[in-house]
Amino acid sequence: MSKEYEGQDPMAIARQAERDLNSHQAKHGVSTADSTTESGVDTSVTNKFPGSTIKVGSAASGAGDNREIPVDEGGDLISKPGEKGGSGHPTKARDFEGPGGPETKQAIYEEANPGNDDVRNA
Repeated sequence: MSKEYEGQDPMAIARQAERDLNSHQAKHGVSTADSTTESGVDTSVTNKFPGSTIKVGSAASGAGDNREIPVDEGGDLISKPGEKGGSGHPTKARDFEGPGGPETKQAIYEEANPGNDDVRNA
């Protein structure tokens, strides 16, 4: 349980959440902002649940293999071949498909394409 709810009865928290969700305002969106109407996502609920966050767009959907994986969710910054350090683009969902991680995929690619310009020779 998060520190915001420490020392509180979990059943009391659940009853309050149920009351909030069953309110007229929650059901009918009496005072919704334009962004809520456009996106269908009510960001004001983060005020009711301390420590919560809302993600919208491709970061929220997880659809496809083009989704960027943030560093705080296990992603990384990948450098282009020849660059030093992790200052490149963030990892995408497709980087985690197949055998191993991005390093294994790169090794398989290098083995299969030894003459390509983007393959370093050791």
